[in-house]
Formats: sequence, C-alpha cells, structure tokens
Amino acid sequence: MTGTHKKVLRLGEILVQQGVTTPDQINIALTEQKKSNDKLGRILVRLGFATEAIIRDVIGGVIGQESVNLDQAVADSEAVALIPKNMARRLHVLPLTYENASKTLTVAMTDTFNVVALDQISVQVGRDIEIFPVLAGEAEIEKAIDLFYGFELSVDGILKEIETGEIDYQSLDAETNEYSQPVVRLVNALLSDAVKRGASDIHFEPEEGFLRFRYRIDGVLRQIRSIHKNYWSALAVRVKVMSGMDIAETRAPQDGRISLSLSGRPVDFRVSTFPTVHGENIVLRVLDRQKGIVSMERLGISDDALHTLKLMVARPEGIILVTGPTGSGKTTTLYSILSYLNTESVNIMTLEDPVEYPTNMIRQTSASETSRLDFASGIRSMLRQDPDIILVGEIRDEDTANMALRAAMTGHQVFSTLHTNSALGAIPRLLDIGVKPDILAGNMLLPSGW
Repeated sequence: MTGTHKKVLRLGEILVQQGVTTPDQINIALTEQKKSNDKLGRILVRLGFATEAIIRDVIGGVIGQESVNLDQAVADSEAVALIPKNMARRLHVLPLTYENASKTLTVAMTDTFNVVALDQISVQVGRDIEIFPVLAGEAEIEKAIDLFYGFELSVDGILKEIETGEIDYQSLDAETNEYSQPVVRLVNALLSDAVKRGASDIHFEPEEGFLRFRYRIDGVLRQIRSIHKNYWSALAVRVKVMSGMDIAETRAPQDGRISLSLSGRPVDFRVSTFPTVHGENIVLRVLDRQKGIVSMERLGISDDALHTLKLMVARPEGIILVTGPTGSGKTTTLYSILSYLNTESVNIMTLEDPVEYPTNMIRQTSASETSRLDFASGIRSMLRQDPDIILVGEIRDEDTANMALRAAMTGHQVFSTLHTNSALGAIPRLLDIGVKPDILAGNMLLPSGW
C-alpha cells in the first residue's frame, strides 16, 4: 500500500510541477481516491481538473513510453483481426497495426508495463510476433474498440460495402469520424495501407468512367485499386474535410494537410487538389517523420561520399545545394544533415513551402502566397534572427538565389535544393537565372578536386 501511495503522490507532484494541476486539486483528488480506491489520473479527469490526453502525455513522458492519441488514430484490419473484441475490452487494449515483414504488432494499452496482459496477447497472436505497446487513455481505448470492431476495415471489404450501400453526405463533413459511413473508413484504410507499403505519394485520379488509386513506391507509380466514378465526389469531400479545404471550391487548386496516428506514430499528409476535365485530381505526399528523417549514415551513400559530405557541412559558411528530380530524396538528405548539425550551440532556421517535418530546436517557417512571405523576403528577415544555419526549401528565382548567396557571404551556412538533373547542372542553372559567376565561385561548397 505504501509503494502504491508513493507512486500516486509522485504523479501528482509531476502534474503540479508541469502546471497541469494545482496542489489543491491534487489534494481533492487524493481525498476522493481514499473513498473510491480508483486511479489518481482517472479521478482528475472525472473531476474536470485535467483531460485524459494530458494525463496520458505526462505519464508517457515520465516513464519514457510512446503515447498515442486514439481520436486521430487509424487501426488496420489485419491488426484488429488478431485480437478478439472481448479480449481487447477485458485487457483494455486496442491493436493498431500489424507489420507482416517484421512480425510486429503495435498495441495501445492503458498500462504498457502490464506483463500479464502482454503475455496473454502474445499467447493469442503467437510467440513469433513481437508486441510493441504504446500508451493510450482508457476512455479513448473503449471508444476506439466500439468503432474499429464494429465495422469493416479492409479496403476490399469497404469497397464491397460501398458498391451495395448509399452515401450519407452529411456524415462526411462531421468533425468526428463517422465510421458508419464506409467512405470515411475507405479514406483511412487507403492512407494506412499506403504508409504500411512505404509509399511516398498517394494519387486519387478521376477518369471518364472510373476512379484510379495509385501509390508511388520506390519512385514508381503502382495502381492499387479502381472504383466507379459515382463515388468520387464523396471521396473528394472527405479528403477535403480532413485536410481543411473548402469543399465548395472545385475549379481552383487547393492545398491542405492531414495529421493522423498510424502504426502508433504521427504521420502527416500534404494534400493538393488540381481541377481536370474529369474532376479534381488529388495527390497526397506522405510525410512520415520516423522514416523521413534518417541519420546520414543511413542515406545509402558510399563511405567516401559520406566523409566528403561531413567535411563540407563542418565548414561554418557557404552554400550547399542538393539537386535531383522530384522524389529523389532531396528533402530527406537535407533533414538528415540538419539532424546531424542540430545541437544547442547553433541556431537553425528553415524557410519551406510548406514545412514537411516539424523538428525540435529548429525554427521552421512556411513560405506561401497566403502568408505574403516569399523565399527572398523570408531570408532577408531571417538574417536579423541571428541564425547560424539557414535552410531554404528551394531556389526558384534570381532574388532567392542572390539572398541565399548573400547569407552565405556573411558567415552563414546555407542549405537549399535546386531542380536540375545532375550536380554539375546546378552551376549553369544558377547562371541562367541571373547569379553572377564571381559571387557563385566564392560561396558554393564543392568537394575537393572539383
């Protein structure tokens, strides 16, 4: 009893230290706990002193355990099929994702150190499958069990359901996930499926009589499914609602962003719509932080090239350009370099269109027409923020190029991308947009021997 009381007090102290609750609120909750013998966190939520999400995040941070917000989570059908509903409810767990290649099952739990529950799950799914627990709130799990176990979740099953059912358009723009509507589940299932397959882009492409789904995997587009065009308007509405777009606007391009929890980790999608003769074409860029930001050693470049790259980024000034066609890994390379350089001793600032991978300790800004901040004016303002390292998302014109080179001339380390087919093509490309040769020669960092 003493050990349990000490653990409860410790949680209360942490909540007070982090400004979540006051000492008086903790004392009230402890008094209530003596009457009900319930968990302190549950009592605080019931009394309205804190939300379940905040309690979950605080506990996760204290024990060093990953947590997940199930309100934005998507469970796949393979994972749900591994654990029966009655077992999930009894153990207060929710299977989220099953990775067949690595034999890993991600499970949301209220207590990630419950070895009895973990052992029962292991017996149920098979000892050869590794269980990866993530922390979630009890009420969230109960609600999610009702959602995910109550409806069809596989892409094939949902498509069959769509072919035989009717679409309720009012449920598509609801703030909460209306899982009774198969279109809602279809969009979630496609996004989850794309992330599991390692896709970098998802294409929703309307044709004259049907809608084509394609994923870009390893740089190559692959057709995944196709459905009748009658259902495209409903799918388009759902994607627009999720990404915060105007559902009434169909004649102009729009941009948006979707944030979901897939495989127990946050995954973002950058969404773009474009009007075509057969309807709006929608493309989603998958921004998976876990896979998108890798160490420089895992970039797949040779040891000699890696050594040269580290020597180049060690210099305190100059500009380094990453070139290549779309989807070749320019952004991944740049963020790997920034992660390598990201320490408390330097101030790193980025200007992107838009910010793709939010990263701790790096000041990141989106440049867009709506914010009236373009790359050239953004760099000019950045120089007054005392930066050591500047990342410019892309050099597109003469003004941006000149400002980036001016920053490199004044003792800053500048990184950017340039759309050319080769590294050597960067020089004539910069000359073509108006950069003077003498300025270029004194600031561009090149490997020795060039």
